[in-house]
Order: sequence, then C-alpha cells, then structure tokens
Amino acid sequence: MTEMKMLIIEDELIVAENIAAILEQEGYSIAGIADRSTTALALFKETKPHLIICDIHIKGKLNGIETAKAITAIEPVPFLYLTAYADEATLSQAAATDFEAYLLKPFVPAQLTVAVKLALERFYTKHTPKLKLTLPGKRELEILELVASGKSSGEIAEQLFLSIHTVNTHRKNLMNKYDAQSSAELIALAIKQGWIS
Repeated sequence: MTEMKMLIIEDELIVAENIAAILEQEGYSIAGIADRSTTALALFKETKPHLIICDIHIKGKLNGIETAKAITAIEPVPFLYLTAYADEATLSQAAATDFEAYLLKPFVPAQLTVAVKLALERFYTKHTPKLKLTLPGKRELEILELVASGKSSGEIAEQLFLSIHTVNTHRKNLMNKYDAQSSAELIALAIKQGWIS
C-alpha cells in the first residue's frame, strides 16, 4: 500500500513538529508543514497529501477553514481540524465545510492517531468508487458456491469430478483475482456482489 502522506497546517512550529513526530511514529509520512494558507496551497499542489491536519487560526489572509475551502475547490481531500477553539461561531464555520474530524487542543497522541484513522476511513469510504468486478467464470462460481456451503476442496473435487489440485488452483486464482486474503473474505465479496446467495 502507498505510504499515507499528511500535510500539517499549523502556525505554532513546536505543535506542528509534535504532530509530525506522532504521525511518523505511527508510520505516516509528512508531506510538509505550513504556517499559512499560501504555503499550504503550494504544498498541497506539490505533494498531493492523503490527509490535511489544519489549525483553524493560522497566519496570513485566510484562516484554516477558508484554506480548507480553497484546497477542496482544487481537489477533495480529508481535513482534520485541530484547534483550541470550540465556540459556536468557530464550530458553525467549520460545519460549513466538508471535514472529517475535529480535535481540540491540547490533545494526547492517542487522540490524534484515532482522529487521523477515523478521518481517513470516513473520507476514503465515502469517496472510493464502488468497483465493478468481472463476474467469475461458470466453474469458478460453482466452486465459490460450494466453498460458501462449507465444503472442503476434496469434497468439491469429488462433487464436480475434478482433481483436488484443479479445485485448489481455482480457489487460489479466485483469491488473487479479487485480492482476497481468506476464503471468508472471498465468500463475503461474492455475496456482496450478488454472485452467490
């Protein structure tokens, strides 16, 4: 999987570096740190981050919320607002944008990492197009149905008059074809796609 890149928009350098250290420890890469909207916009265009962590009150003409609007006008990207402000005016301004999480300062590392994971999950679940998968072949469907019914490779081979090796090859090919990590995952996908009931 591609390493997830994070852009941090925060005008307090110590806070920004702390955020970066926490995220790097969790295995994320830092696309950059910006203290104002102009730098943030330039870094966004240059690095194409997977998530932006944005303070609401930053240096420059645009605040964090206005910066988020400017960036998402270019391309949708998940935002996690990180701020010391929880007043009604700030919250209603933030609510007018499409953000994934809102975290108050001060925070502990676990709160940040959970907020990042949730923001990524919410955004990419919402914005990932449903894949149109190719329908398995007739023999593959027969094998899928029998696997779903709980039959072993030996039982499937006997029922379909195939060798165990042929059945296992079909199962392996199905797992590779649909990027399934287990038979259970493959069966769940087949049911979700409506290939088997």
